Amino acid sequence: MSRIACRRRVLASGSGSSAGLRGAAPLQRLCLAAVLMSHSMMLMADQDAGAPAAEAPDAGSSQDLLFDSQMLFQGKGTPIDTSRFQQLGYVAPGKYLLDVLVSSQWRALQEIQFRASDDPQGSQPCYDRPLLQQLGIDLEKTDATLGASTSHPLMGDGLFCGDLGSYIPGVTTRVNIAQQKIELSVPQFFLQQNLSKNHVDPASWDYGVSAAVLNYNTSLFSSQSNGHSQTDGYAGLNLGLNLGGWRLRHSGTATWSPEVGAGYQRGYIYAQTELPAWRSQVLVGESATEADLFDSVSFRGVQLASDPRMLPDNQRYFAPLIRGTASTNAKVSVYQRGYLIHETSVAPGPFEISDLQAASFGGDLEVTVTEANGQTSRFTVPFATTVQTLRPGTSRYSLTAGKVANPGLGGSEQYVAQGTLHYGLDNQLTAYTGTALTGNYLSGLIGSALNTSLGAFGLDLTQARTELPRGGSMQGSSVRLSYSKNLPNSGTNFSLLAYRYSTSGYLGLHDAVTLQDYVSRGESVDTFARIRDRLDVNVNQQLGEGAGQLYATGSSLQYWNRQGQTLNFALGYSNQWRGNSYSFMAQRMRASFRKAGASAGADNTFFSVSLSIPLGREGRRGTTINSYASHDKSSGAHYTSGVSGTLDKAGDATYSVSASHDQRQRETSTNASFNYFLPEVSLSSSFSRGSDYRQESLGASGGMVLHSGGLTFAQTLSETTGLVYAPDAKGARVGYSDTRVDGRGYAVLPSLSPFKLNTVDIDPAGVANDVELLVSSRNVAPVAGAVVMLSYPTRRSRAVLIDSLQPNGQRLPFAAVAVDVQSGVELGAVGQGSRLVLRAERDQGTVRVEWGQEPEQQCLIDYQLPPRDPASPAAHDLLQRPCRAMPGAAGERS
Repeated sequence: MSRIACRRRVLASGSGSSAGLRGAAPLQRLCLAAVLMSHSMMLMADQDAGAPAAEAPDAGSSQDLLFDSQMLFQGKGTPIDTSRFQQLGYVAPGKYLLDVLVSSQWRALQEIQFRASDDPQGSQPCYDRPLLQQLGIDLEKTDATLGASTSHPLMGDGLFCGDLGSYIPGVTTRVNIAQQKIELSVPQFFLQQNLSKNHVDPASWDYGVSAAVLNYNTSLFSSQSNGHSQTDGYAGLNLGLNLGGWRLRHSGTATWSPEVGAGYQRGYIYAQTELPAWRSQVLVGESATEADLFDSVSFRGVQLASDPRMLPDNQRYFAPLIRGTASTNAKVSVYQRGYLIHETSVAPGPFEISDLQAASFGGDLEVTVTEANGQTSRFTVPFATTVQTLRPGTSRYSLTAGKVANPGLGGSEQYVAQGTLHYGLDNQLTAYTGTALTGNYLSGLIGSALNTSLGAFGLDLTQARTELPRGGSMQGSSVRLSYSKNLPNSGTNFSLLAYRYSTSGYLGLHDAVTLQDYVSRGESVDTFARIRDRLDVNVNQQLGEGAGQLYATGSSLQYWNRQGQTLNFALGYSNQWRGNSYSFMAQRMRASFRKAGASAGADNTFFSVSLSIPLGREGRRGTTINSYASHDKSSGAHYTSGVSGTLDKAGDATYSVSASHDQRQRETSTNASFNYFLPEVSLSSSFSRGSDYRQESLGASGGMVLHSGGLTFAQTLSETTGLVYAPDAKGARVGYSDTRVDGRGYAVLPSLSPFKLNTVDIDPAGVANDVELLVSSRNVAPVAGAVVMLSYPTRRSRAVLIDSLQPNGQRLPFAAVAVDVQSGVELGAVGQGSRLVLRAERDQGTVRVEWGQEPEQQCLIDYQLPPRDPASPAAHDLLQRPCRAMPGAAGERS
């Protein structure tokens, strides 16, 4: 073991529990002796509270550690008891909260019981069947394989304490108490095949702590134009309250002006929780219906819907099932776009690959089967996706019931219910169906998504009937065809190409709800616009390396009771040349129709070109020249040029200055903006000035978390957040963001991935010298919307050097241990020249120096440290104290 590894082990001082300290202490003391033998002062000069602990020995290792105490004797030195150094990887019996890793993948944070045993480790971990299943071990396969075996016992319903390899062949266990983890290496055969690497069993999901959250986006806008001044204030608010497994959410906007005063408009409000057994979410309150099959409408009621995020990655997105037959023990290789994405070995006979991880946007799969004699066979599995395609055997559903809640409707009350179901039949076909209804409307839908080598097609038919408020009814049908295809060789991606045709009597759910209110207010049915057909296009074309990208998006709508067409079409191109970025765009918009013999509408064509030229080679910290020009029929030509960049190395302060010219108005204006990003808030400001107007604005946005420890500020929060608690670790950076621990020991990590493994590290750089991080990494799998608490235990202690002598005047034995009399915790050891090297948590106390079990082999040192001086550059305190004899020791002075 290297000196550096030993030093890191000494400084990373185990767990926060006394059992953890006892378990880690023997090997740490051995390392401490080695470090001190090389140079005692080096330990104090190079303290690194956050250095990771070196890996502990195998839990099951029976190898004894031989330590030759004769190597420590100096002349007439006193013999030292070194038996404590011979317990390699000792773990005291008890319960430990440990991260459990299976084949190097984190699976759970679990309290593991260790029972005493004759093993050199001192104890053995205990398992039960639910825990092993939670860790992803296939116990049914284990029982079936070992049922007739007499050499491997079958695990019952109770605890199994011992070597897990005696139950599951090939399993090895490694315990690292210093890093608070236990690692199981399990043969792939005994693992559940449907688990992805970052999948976490629902039993290990973290529902978080009770907390209140708030996202805010505020602005103050002031303008002066033609002698008239106006001031407006705005605050967008998103509030939440987490209690147990339930999450309450609310949104709203507050406005203010001197003329009107203050006002508040309420948005949605709902409570939501998970149903893990169903992989679903249940919502009570105000939200919107699913929009994949029917039009979306706002409702106030109850919604139950499956949440694909709860599934492993290899089941969440569509990928085809690969089936084939092998004549011998064969190797199956799967390629997509020329890249090897999966490879496995199969036995003779039929085989099936159901856990494929492939690019979700498709690209046909080329499968090669290589037999044992080298003979190969190949076949192709089509792979293209639409939003409706599911893996074979998987399903998705949603159920909604409630009252329509649309502020735009009058006082009419309408009830709404909607249900949808998708099911993957096989590689080629996914079927789906649904129904939507109100008190006066009923519709049913049936359709399927087809995966072919030409692309993915979706086809569905909707039949609807609407009862009108003043009598009569309308009924009709609508057919929708969608297409999606990725052409990897040409660089073309048809991410969406859809066409819908509806008969004159057809109304979608949203239109039916709106029509009921429209007619109830006295309007005529004939004046209500009903869509006849609609075409949506979204195509991206990569023109080759260095040739740029071309895209086209657009939509076209026609109505039954209105002549003309609504058109919105855009064509664009972008590229880079020697670090300079440029783009072109053309957009055509037309909304023309005839009604009651009159024509109305709008017609406009818009062109724009932009150019960005970075100055220097500082990347995002450099200055960039930006130019933009546009022209449209209604506004004429408009030109803007300016510079933008950052004001600090971290990129937290950004600025932009520009000048604009309006050719039609013959007016030039100046614009400036400044933004500053802090860990707790984002600040913005802007200023514009023209010939007859002036405008200023100030803004602030961010988030807050109110928890049991107080109120913590943060950047804007996402759906799921982490609350870090590291007492005394002010200044430590959390994760890969710029978030840092505040003076109370808290920090907010704004974004975590729900239902998946998240590893959050804490960087001790910037932490005070007398603070030691006992844990530097945490794993968590939060549920959606949770505020999870991530605790990082710390220890505040001072590095101390004490020069001392035995009561008889001789030097203290090298590597003798220093133990705190009050707590019994080891604080350090004796280095060269009879100097103790230790870390003291209290400013005064007594340490017992031990180099044997007899009273004559121990003595006591009383110490009192000087007041702390944060401004002092010294990394340690140096004292001179005598070591007095133990009570009852032979020769003790009275």
